[in-house]
Amino acid sequence: MKNFKQFLSESVTIHGDFNGTLNVGSDPVQQKVDEQNQYIADVVWMGSIYRMKIEKKESLRLPSTQELAEQLQGEYPGAIVQRIYPLEPKPTVKIADVKRYHPGKLEWV
Repeated sequence: MKNFKQFLSESVTIHGDFNGTLNVGSDPVQQKVDEQNQYIADVVWMGSIYRMKIEKKESLRLPSTQELAEQLQGEYPGAIVQRIYPLEPKPTVKIADVKRYHPGKLEWV
């Protein structure tokens, strides 16, 4: 058990995210830099849709679709950015089965 002096000298780290999560701890929590600086973009290139995981360099915000499209032109000429998503944490639920309703067949496929 801590004595009173240890209790007063203890440092507390408080950090949060944009989802409203607030974390309080006595030890500094080191989040993975990789996960903090990544996002996902849906891009149309050469008639196909691609989902790209992209790392942010020195920016504090997600780029606009136009800004990202301009940055991708060197490697993917003619690419059109559809959507940009922040990297979501891994879900806590596991999906066991998914079926899509097919109205022409009147059944779940």
